[in-house]
Amino acid sequence: MPDFTVSVRDLVVFCHRRGDIDHRYSTSPTGAQGIEGHQRIYQRRPASYQSEYAVELSTEVAGLTLHVRGRADGFDASEQLVEEIKTCRVNPAVIPDTVVREHLAQGRLYAALIADALSLDALTVRLTWLQLDEDREYPLEQRYTADELRLFLDDTLTNYGSWLRGVTERQELRNTTVADATFPYGEFRSGQRGMAELVYKCVDQAGQLLLEAPTGMGKTAATLFPALKAQAQGKHDQVIFSTARTAGKRAAQDTLSHFRKQGMSVSALTVTAKDSICFSPGHACHPDDCRFAQSYYDKLPGAREEAVATQFLDRDAVELVARKHDLCPYQLTLDLVRWTDVVVADVHYVFSLSATLNDAADEYGLRTTVLLDEAHNLPSRARSMYRAGLAKAAFLQRRKGLPKALKRPFDRVNRSMLAMQKGDWDEPFLHVLEEVPAQAIDALQQFVAELGEHLALDPSLVGRFPQVLESLFEVLQFQRVLENWGADFRCELTRSKAAQSLSLSLICLDPARLLAEKSASLHALVAFSATLSPLQWMQACLGMEQEAVCLSLPSPFASSQLTVDIASSVDTRFRQREQSLPALVELLVQWFREEQGNCIVYFPSYAYLQAVLDALEAERALPDREIWVQRSAMDEEQRAGLLSLLERSQSVAAFCILGGVFGEGIDLPGELLRSVIVVGVGLPQFNRETEQLRDYFESRYGQGFDYAYRYPGLQKVNQALGRVIRHESDRGRALLIDTRLRQPDYRSMLAPWWQYQER
Repeated sequence: MPDFTVSVRDLVVFCHRRGDIDHRYSTSPTGAQGIEGHQRIYQRRPASYQSEYAVELSTEVAGLTLHVRGRADGFDASEQLVEEIKTCRVNPAVIPDTVVREHLAQGRLYAALIADALSLDALTVRLTWLQLDEDREYPLEQRYTADELRLFLDDTLTNYGSWLRGVTERQELRNTTVADATFPYGEFRSGQRGMAELVYKCVDQAGQLLLEAPTGMGKTAATLFPALKAQAQGKHDQVIFSTARTAGKRAAQDTLSHFRKQGMSVSALTVTAKDSICFSPGHACHPDDCRFAQSYYDKLPGAREEAVATQFLDRDAVELVARKHDLCPYQLTLDLVRWTDVVVADVHYVFSLSATLNDAADEYGLRTTVLLDEAHNLPSRARSMYRAGLAKAAFLQRRKGLPKALKRPFDRVNRSMLAMQKGDWDEPFLHVLEEVPAQAIDALQQFVAELGEHLALDPSLVGRFPQVLESLFEVLQFQRVLENWGADFRCELTRSKAAQSLSLSLICLDPARLLAEKSASLHALVAFSATLSPLQWMQACLGMEQEAVCLSLPSPFASSQLTVDIASSVDTRFRQREQSLPALVELLVQWFREEQGNCIVYFPSYAYLQAVLDALEAERALPDREIWVQRSAMDEEQRAGLLSLLERSQSVAAFCILGGVFGEGIDLPGELLRSVIVVGVGLPQFNRETEQLRDYFESRYGQGFDYAYRYPGLQKVNQALGRVIRHESDRGRALLIDTRLRQPDYRSMLAPWWQYQER
């Protein structure tokens, strides 16, 4: 008989959540603030009151064994009272009735379990809202007999058990079809089997694995296949394929689709960003402003049933179900996560400070394995996810045109920033703070509380004054970063000569600590990429455990498949670019005369790209080539123009940015791409922030320049080289241009799989 464990909270959410999507009190307290609020209430209760009272029940329902567990916030046997405590920063009177009934249902289930265990005749359920800013309790009490409580519990368990019966049947089919499946692409490529075995072992041992494997090996299939095999054998509950690139997401979707066509009954869900999938852009997530929020939870059961039957839920499939049932597609996606075998999502949903998928896994007790695609991108992405900033000018600009009541919280923040501006600065335009002043923290807390109250009372404010929500999100992110503050952060005040130019920034120098915290909640982590060397550097940057297995796999390709010329006579350093421009242009012209087929030329900046392009056009040096140029801020359709051009022509010269969307993550096999040219060694831009990283890494590891400049730069170069050889039959050439490639420290960082020669 299948065994399931469920928390009381999960039962309530699944069976008793009703009504609209309503974020009127979404500016709720943080976890730490909620815990502190509970402690306040506990201190006020009598000695007979037992906090965090454990409840448990094991029962058979719908042919399943169901274990129900939880902790009631409070139980007082002498008063025959069960208490459910909720903290808030708004007036509880504005909280929707459906939300109140949901929380009362949670209290009723705790009461039913306690009454059953202790053979009690009746219990009072008290729902207590604690308004944190007022430190005031708002109680609501209901009295129930034991029979009423038992009937409520039985109905709830029957509802949930019926759903789990369907879940069990789908899992059994998945397990059978996956267990019987052979590798869906026929024979493993060279190195793929070994990679798959390492992934399976990592999941089996609930460990961490860092794998460097050449581009073109087929890493997506080599990680997903063993992860699904392990899932079918009960090694873990869910797989999350996490990627920072659209191309990586598409590769995972295509691979899973192929698995299903080969008979593997696996469900898959793609998480699409809220801004992209929203049916009502510009509207508030509230029933008064968006019809797709109206009665959402009343309509959810039917949509959920249809969606899980669909199984392969990419963006189009999610939107189809959502429109049919008139539901918010983003919220529907989140509500389907729990019931899906594989989730494909951006790294934001796993590693950010508001990581939705991590929260879901913790909430439901899922053993989740993350397959982290293109893992080399995560440290820089995490630094941006773990930073926050407030600009005085932006606050003042958004304040304009607001009603007087809404201006007050903006004014309070402005005054706190004025106070920070006073005093001695380290430099005329920069001042480093040891910590954010208490006055500013108080002003931001009041800002959130007051705006939350206004939005709760009048949700239409979002539509009339969208700048309010923009500022609110900025402040909430600032507060989240503050809660995770540590020695790996830096707090800065900056200003310029312009009026109102003051900015307060929280900068994450090293995301390793926070990444480690996110990874600690996972069952297993498999991080992979073609460019992770040196492995000890990437292991540290990703915050992986000391015990993590870190390996660089051999290439499945012959080194002769890619011949790499090194032109170390041209100096591409910033100060030498103008002087060396004629030599660089001559070298490019010569290459295009010698090499047939499509070629991508990578540059370290748009300005350098344009300077070279202007020189080539002035000399009309490439008359036989179709020129394509990457521009900043291109949309997806414009970017697709290059791929389309490469498919229909074999004389393309594409000028692109090293490390950009065309520098990695795109698959261009065969005649689509015959050669690449890399101008420079990809070092990050020299600026104050990169120098901060250099100083930090120097103090921590003694390798500041390597960690901040050299290693990230050569990663980009090696990624560009990996665009050429994708399949066993591919042949190609590459040209690397920079005088620094004469130096052993740079030369040794080039991918070891290819054949290098001086030009």
